[in-house]
Amino acid sequence: MTTPRFEYIKGAASTNTPWFRPKPELLNAWREDFFKIPNVSKYRFWVCGGVLEGWKTWDTDILVTGNVESYEELQAILISSTELGFKHRQLIDINWNNSYENQIIKGACKRRGICCEHYYEHGWCEMEHCIVPRSTETIVIATEVTKNGEILSSKSSNAVRIGSSLWRRKINMPSKKQIERIRKGVIYRRRPVEITPDIDFTNVIGQSNNWRTS
Repeated sequence: MTTPRFEYIKGAASTNTPWFRPKPELLNAWREDFFKIPNVSKYRFWVCGGVLEGWKTWDTDILVTGNVESYEELQAILISSTELGFKHRQLIDINWNNSYENQIIKGACKRRGICCEHYYEHGWCEMEHCIVPRSTETIVIATEVTKNGEILSSKSSNAVRIGSSLWRRKINMPSKKQIERIRKGVIYRRRPVEITPDIDFTNVIGQSNNWRTS
């Protein structure tokens, strides 16, 4: 019996090897290579999202913050981070967004790991404040992702190409999906965790993920 060919393409990054759900040992190996990427010291990197909560997710969300001095430099970092994830059989979903660093440092509010704007400004919030969408700008390495020839996501709206494999997009945060989760009481309880050279992912990510491949 012939094994079906696997192919995943995200902009300039691609792989023919399926990945595991987020696994601390593999993420620690990824981290060792990650800090060898040129110029990563110019930015800050934060693990966020469902992987911190122990939800059954396939990817590890990483937010990049810091002023962009060179789009070419940022593009190289985002692509290399993603490719190193493939090398260690982890799906790294990494994007730049400089709007939230202060709110990350402030800490979580009642419903969001990255506190809502009202909590940041006033130190308290209610549901109505947490679900107010805010327009922000993100930089990504692909507007379309395909897996085995099927388009998984296409986000070309509001996308402006700023590099050979780099786009700037306007998005609303929280997203419609996140607002629905908040209304249902499914909330991010943990604040983003900064990635440092000595971070141990065993102490960071939730442990309910099973580790079968994609």
